[in-house]
Amino acid sequence: MILQEELFCSRDREAVKPAGLRRLSLSAFGGSNPPLCKDKIMKLVLFDVDGILLKFGAVGRDYWKVIIKKHFGIETNRHNIDMQGKTDRAILAELLVLEGIKDPESDKRFLIALNDIGNVVAEIIKDKKLEKIPNVENFVKQLIQEKHIVGLLTGNTREKARAKLENAGLWKYFKAGGFGNRSQKRSDLVQIALEDVKEKTGVEFEKKDVFLIGDTIRDIRCAKETGVKIVAVATGEQTVQYLEEEKPNYLFENFNNFEKLIEVFK
Repeated sequence: MILQEELFCSRDREAVKPAGLRRLSLSAFGGSNPPLCKDKIMKLVLFDVDGILLKFGAVGRDYWKVIIKKHFGIETNRHNIDMQGKTDRAILAELLVLEGIKDPESDKRFLIALNDIGNVVAEIIKDKKLEKIPNVENFVKQLIQEKHIVGLLTGNTREKARAKLENAGLWKYFKAGGFGNRSQKRSDLVQIALEDVKEKTGVEFEKKDVFLIGDTIRDIRCAKETGVKIVAVATGEQTVQYLEEEKPNYLFENFNNFEKLIEVFK
């Protein structure tokens, strides 16, 4: 099994610090500061969850009704809003505004409800098996084998992402990221992810070496707004033609030919 701990080169090889990277502490991976390979420029590859790692809509939307009823005492049927590419923090705020709460974030119940989403989702899926996007796990493994760092950039809260990815057997590959409990604005998650990766792995990336893997136009716009690259993959609900209109750096129909995808990171 290839895990993120296998990211760095053997100690007996000549090693230098690649351009754009600064070695810090790698205690999160065990051991002390394995050197970086002389012949590899490491990339940071940040994956969305829904539509990229997992089949879109695998959990459904009823948990929003549960959360709002549990923490605000409101029966809502407004969970048919456009949620694709939005953060959970933004979705919860939007739903509460529709229910007449004008400034949800100032309500002391808001963060409690936000942080409870992962628990509610974990309970809903405990007797289910979420379906992975075909071949994405092989792609993730290959990136790790190629000595890149993989992380997450998702609108899901951290604990919701963990519940879903643990269910599908994918959480073990990802050690850091930017999660949707941190901001209503998706583009804020890029800097959050960079800081989390630096803290967890000891590697500081320049934005030219950062790639988002996403399935929506909001992923593409997020990458453009923050100055990182975007690999759009039409494995969610938005078509290749629709995604192409946003002019992503790279565009693929699926992960079936992940060897060609890997070439993007050479």
